[in-house]
Order: sequence, then structure tokens, then C-alpha cells
Amino acid sequence: MADVNEITQHLPGFNCGACGYKRCDLFAEALLNKEVKLEDCPFLLRERFKENYEILKEILEVSGISKKEEKYVGVIDGYEAEFLLKPLPNECSCRETLLIMDKKELKVGDYIKYRPLGCPIPHFAKIIDEYHGLYTIHVMGPCHRITKEEIEYKDVGIAIVVAFEGIVEGKVPEVGKTVKFIPKHCMMQKVHSGVVVQVEGKRVYIEGIDLKVF
Repeated sequence: MADVNEITQHLPGFNCGACGYKRCDLFAEALLNKEVKLEDCPFLLRERFKENYEILKEILEVSGISKKEEKYVGVIDGYEAEFLLKPLPNECSCRETLLIMDKKELKVGDYIKYRPLGCPIPHFAKIIDEYHGLYTIHVMGPCHRITKEEIEYKDVGIAIVVAFEGIVEGKVPEVGKTVKFIPKHCMMQKVHSGVVVQVEGKRVYIEGIDLKVF
């Protein structure tokens, strides 16, 4: 039966925290408890550690403790996604970057109502950043009351979602790869697609967002 020490000796040993655990031995313990998958360590997916990955995979399979690979399927269209995109720690939704045509003198802190191009549902959001005419927002809900209190918002009409940023639940993709994913906060749980332009541990930034997935 595999133990923490046996698994730890085959891990990269960087104690980098990219997997979500501060040390490799804690990740090894999580593997034994079926709380994570080998793929949650991004370094094991690199060529340098290919042999380590295969050894660990065999150890876990022999011990009968391999974590079953989860599937992420869109509710509306039934398409399968590669991963679920979750919010950054202590944030209410994934970050979305919008191209808004009708800016209405918008500023950070404003609440807006918009409908993403290609989506039938109006969204309500709070602007958290602005850069060169693009607005980063937190989705607060596709509802008319964002909180228990009435909040004044600006209706900006249709907006183009150009990027998502969040934490990957599933296998972390490589930079430059076109991926299918489901934003956890998406009310329709619809599969989106885009190109990964930045990866930092399990945190990814995806551009070229498209709702037309086949």
C-alpha cells in the first residue's frame, strides 16, 4: 500500500504551491485521500517529469486510489468541457473582461447591466478595473436585485466578452491551447471556448471567447 513518503519522493519537490498545497508531502497526502489528481501538479505534465508521472500513476493504480477523472458537461447544449473555471480566492465570480460599446462615462466601482453578445440572459456586474477601454468585472447575477438593497446601475446594452480569468478545476491547459470550459458562475452552465494566453499554477487567463462550440 502506498504511503505519503513513497509518493512524495517521486513528486517534483519544489514545494511551490501551484497545486494548491504549500508542500509536496501535503499534495501526496491529498492524493492518498483521493482529493486531487496527479494532473493537479502542473510540473508532472512537463516532459522533464514524464517518468515521475508514469511511476506515480502506476503506484496509485496498484493501490486502487486513483481519483476518477471528472467530466464537465454543459447543461444547455450537452457538450463536454475540458475543465470548470472557478473564481479566484475570495472573489464572487470568475473575472470577465468586456468590450463595452456604450461606455456611459463608466468608472471602477460602477454597477452595470449588460447582455453578453450571443447570450440571451442579461447580466448584472460590478466594474473592478479598466485598462485601455476594456473593463474587468465581477458578475453579480442575472437578476434585477443584485443584493437585498436596491443598487443603481447603468444599462450599457450588448457587450463583448473578450476574456475570462479564474482557477481551473481539472487538468491545467498549456499556453496557446484552444480550450472548452464552463465558467462556474454561468447561469446556463454553457460551454465556452477560447485561447489560453497565460497560466500561473492553476490560474489561467483565456482570450478570444466564443459561445459557438461544436
